[in-house]
Amino acid sequence: MTGFDVVVLGEPMVERHRTADGTPTAADSVSGDAFNAACAAALAGARVALLTVLGTDRAGDLVLDELARRGVDPSLVRRGSEPTGAYTVTPDERGQPRFSYQRAGSAASTLARAHLEHWGAVLDDTPVLITSGITAALSPTSAELVRAAVARVAAAGGAACYDVNFRPNLTTAALARQALLAVAPACRLVKLASPGDAEPLLGVTDPAAVCAALRQLGGQLGSQVGGRLGSTAVVVTRGAQPLLVTDGGTTTRHPAIALPTPVDSTGAGDTLLGTLAAAMARGEDLAAAAPLAVVAAGLSTQHRGGAPRATLAEVRAALSAAHPATQPTDQHVAPPQALTEEARP
Repeated sequence: MTGFDVVVLGEPMVERHRTADGTPTAADSVSGDAFNAACAAALAGARVALLTVLGTDRAGDLVLDELARRGVDPSLVRRGSEPTGAYTVTPDERGQPRFSYQRAGSAASTLARAHLEHWGAVLDDTPVLITSGITAALSPTSAELVRAAVARVAAAGGAACYDVNFRPNLTTAALARQALLAVAPACRLVKLASPGDAEPLLGVTDPAAVCAALRQLGGQLGSQVGGRLGSTAVVVTRGAQPLLVTDGGTTTRHPAIALPTPVDSTGAGDTLLGTLAAAMARGEDLAAAAPLAVVAAGLSTQHRGGAPRATLAEVRAALSAAHPATQPTDQHVAPPQALTEEARP
């Protein structure tokens, strides 16, 4: 037994804030969808490990330090000669954040099926795996590893969770759709945003149509790859609308709680998925776990940076204060910070 409840496969990134002339305006921090989701699962009580490749640079050291500080096991991280992925935030002429990525040729882009030599036994014993379309888009070899990891976890009886996270500056809609369809039949959960992910990849935005399109397209592949898309839950974030969870033929709606104006909505979707993954590892029903995940995501918007900070006790207290006996509902509560996907490219 590895002792992990949730394992996350993906690329953490160093976030740098600079003025136009390159002067630092804040200390470097760590973010990225994989890092954010791993931290959220750890905060939700899961034993978490991250599978990635970092450079042997100072940025890689910072990521390892932050993983350990946040309760995510760094012992499975590999290191290579390529640089650790990073992005720089600078203000544009209107003072709005502008993002430039130092990701091409990063250490994580070397992720490949060959890494199963080191991580295969962990995946065989992993209750829940989180990975994403961002990870699949890093390189052709990383896409191959994502497919292999999802298949391996599913074959061993674990639950694979795939966050579509389409980024048009990182990949094309056609390639992102191909990556989604390659893993969906073997996944226990697929999360996507509508319209951000659903429209370019599936050509639909209505939540019911999104689920139907996934099932139809996945069904065409399922018989070929031994998939089980009929048991795949679909989680749809919809901006200002309640979160939708379709699982086992039943759809539930989960509104956000009212919170102050968000400081930074980066990573809210990652926090949502990480919190759900921790609940899945505990054997909880997705519909029952969704309200807590929505609140965790909302609280993650109340500070700068994508990684969540609120403890499980704080999230539960916020949920209890907002809805003493929360049940899945169609009621809309504004503002819906918890369901705002990150606006970063």
